[in-house]
Amino acid sequence: MKKRLVLVFTFVVINFGSGCSQTPISNSTRTQTPIIITASELEESKKPKTSIEQVLENLDRVDKSFNRIVFFLAKIVIILLSLIVIQRIIILITFRSSQLVIDNFTNASGAENMEFVLPGISQLGRERLVREMKGVHQRLKEHVNSSGLRTYRRPDKLPLPQATPDERLSNLVASLNEFTPDQIDPLVNLLKIIFPPYGTKVTSILQSQGEDYNRLGITFEVADIQGRVASRLYTIWEENTTESLPDTVIKTLAKNSSRTNVDDEEFELPPIETYPELKDRFRALLKPATRWLALELSRREMLANVPWYYLGNWCKRYQSQIHNFFGVINYASAPTHGNFFYQLAIEDLQAAIALDPNWYQPYENLGDTYSTQGREFQENKRVNLERQAILQYEKALVRCEDETVRRRIKVGKAMAQLLTEDENLVEESRKEIQLLEKQWNAESELSSRFLYNLASWYAIFTGQNAEDEQTKQKARQYLIYALLRDSDRNLWDWASRDPDFQAVRERFTDLQFAMMNKLNEVNELPEVTGERFVKHVSSILKEMKWI
Repeated sequence: MKKRLVLVFTFVVINFGSGCSQTPISNSTRTQTPIIITASELEESKKPKTSIEQVLENLDRVDKSFNRIVFFLAKIVIILLSLIVIQRIIILITFRSSQLVIDNFTNASGAENMEFVLPGISQLGRERLVREMKGVHQRLKEHVNSSGLRTYRRPDKLPLPQATPDERLSNLVASLNEFTPDQIDPLVNLLKIIFPPYGTKVTSILQSQGEDYNRLGITFEVADIQGRVASRLYTIWEENTTESLPDTVIKTLAKNSSRTNVDDEEFELPPIETYPELKDRFRALLKPATRWLALELSRREMLANVPWYYLGNWCKRYQSQIHNFFGVINYASAPTHGNFFYQLAIEDLQAAIALDPNWYQPYENLGDTYSTQGREFQENKRVNLERQAILQYEKALVRCEDETVRRRIKVGKAMAQLLTEDENLVEESRKEIQLLEKQWNAESELSSRFLYNLASWYAIFTGQNAEDEQTKQKARQYLIYALLRDSDRNLWDWASRDPDFQAVRERFTDLQFAMMNKLNEVNELPEVTGERFVKHVSSILKEMKWI
């Protein structure tokens, strides 16, 4: 039965192939062409065909039909593949994004042992960079929503640092060149020229100073892949250098020498690069280094995307706002990531002033930077920085017309005068604060930054005057005002570490707990003014036993 079915199926295929091999011709297109047949052909046609000839003829028909089917299917496959390739090219072009290529660290420190940990340090650097960029992105989002740069469109997704660039489009074009005709190869190559990869490439190098690796550093070379933005080269060095011979080695050698005779036992001093481990020092250096890199990448991205319709002074004002923003972030990074951020903040703020000399904000921020940096030094260096801060505050006052902002600037100037410890400037500062308090209602003030600066002035004055109880109480009162007004609680963490409040910051964790309880009871307290606000503050002061 199976053999019969196979035989029937074979004849059906042969007949179907014969039918398909015949090309239909309409009657209207047929021409009556006379057919001339010779006598020999006529005799041969009359001869009956053998079974072998019949089979061969059928096989020839099957072969032709099969070839036609194969060619038809091949055309369909080629068309489908072409559509897939075109779709792939469109997707790669449409959804291509800015690349962030972070090369693995190169060891130029001279320590051979570092070669084994380079991959690990490189990966740790990328991970920390992602966290830093998220923090900067969040700060930028808050700044755009509250202060300015509303025309700036932040990227929805941050570029993920990768070790190698994305070359999928280039590889696809190279593959097409092998299969496409030579005549259209130039057209295919145009895709790489019209749609090149874009983004930033960062080269990282480990550095060291001294034969005993006394000071370590990380060098970053930041370059634009397309070359639209100038490259930047910067090295972040350790701020605290190590001694040429660590104390741990000296103590170990002295301890062993007291136990045994040096002549009997020879001590072999371990390599100096293990005290402490260089890899641990480089890992610690990643914190300020990745912070700097995150800020630099964000700044370059913003400066490269200034709206095209901003021309002339508008463009300069926009760029000034960008530099001012990053100057403030650098200034805020100095206490936690390293004092070199003060200098970076000064450079950004000076660039903002150069672009827009009539804007008061960079002058005020520059004054804050000089004043805060001055507290890191003693004597002449501190006094010089505080005097520079006073000059910047005066420039800001000349350019500012908003009375609320002017009060804030005056408090900053008064703090700088107080920190100079010059008798005349201190007296001028005290009179300025007294005059300001007479012309202003503290219970109605909603600016947490202004209240915080005023509390700082009283805290510094308290430390300079043998902890005067009256000024100490005012410092604590204004500090509570500022923290309660700070609905986002951005100042809370810094207030717990701010050296200005060292003389008045007692049981600060208890103060935080008391304020949080009060805020839970009265959710609208940050916006409350007048006697009601004073009543809640007084209850907190009584709970802390500060009055």
